Amino acid sequence: MGSCLSVSMPCDQVVNQVSQCLSDKGSYIYDLSMNLAALEKDMEVLKAKRDDVQGRVNREEFTGCRQRLAEVQVWLKNVLDIEDEFKDLLSTSTVELQRLCCCGLCSKNVEMSYSYGKRVIRMLKIVKSTSSEGKFDVVTEKVQVTEVEEMPIQPTIVGHEALLERVWNRLMDDGVGVLGLHGMGGVGKTTLLAQINNKFTKARGSFHVVIWVVVSKNLDIHNVQEDIAKKLGLWNEEWDKKNVNRRALDIHNVLKRRKFVLFLDDIWAKVNLPTIGVPYPDVVNGCKVAFVNLLPTACVTQ
Repeated sequence: MGSCLSVSMPCDQVVNQVSQCLSDKGSYIYDLSMNLAALEKDMEVLKAKRDDVQGRVNREEFTGCRQRLAEVQVWLKNVLDIEDEFKDLLSTSTVELQRLCCCGLCSKNVEMSYSYGKRVIRMLKIVKSTSSEGKFDVVTEKVQVTEVEEMPIQPTIVGHEALLERVWNRLMDDGVGVLGLHGMGGVGKTTLLAQINNKFTKARGSFHVVIWVVVSKNLDIHNVQEDIAKKLGLWNEEWDKKNVNRRALDIHNVLKRRKFVLFLDDIWAKVNLPTIGVPYPDVVNGCKVAFVNLLPTACVTQ
């Protein structure tokens, strides 16, 4: 008689794995393909909303008279973070789908598929929630005109009234963006600059912000940026830790949307405005920079 071989196959492990796949939370696995498709579709809707909101913000901020609402900026930043996480999640989707077995009902590695599927569901909820939050009736607000800090000065010297008016009218000329006051120390250049600054307390016109900075003999870009940032509401301890280039970019991003007047007192060397973050004044932006120097080589450059 032929021999008969009896084989007993333990199947507890197989049964347990299948049970895990078909449990309540098993939808993380057997609905993975459907959930990924839903996530991609909802993500496209969210990005379209983001583009619409960003477009509205850009159009309204273009003139520099309006600035985005804080809640809008936070929402746009959240969408950017979500998009990065979505890209990371999607980068392994092919591998995760190939891991499925039994017609997609189970996985060759239940633990890994469960973890990935759970992330997809979490991401799907975040995308839906963020998308529903992206409905803004208003995305910007009018830029608040900053109060001009009046400089303490002595009464105008008799005979200087005409000079003050001449310098003021020159600075206000549409074709003039940069104006320098040069001369020996003690002749009243800083006083004249301060008088011009103070005239903006009554005749601010269409300027959004008027800034006064003392540069001094030893030019320190960091300190100049700090004074400007404090006037613009940018400065805090965290911001102060940024490098000069990053700080310049932040200042530029604010001032490029503002019509500003910048007074630079006591400059002894060339001051490169872009290095600080200040857009160079021209006929288009209508901004003004006025400075006081002791040396003819001390000026502002672009």
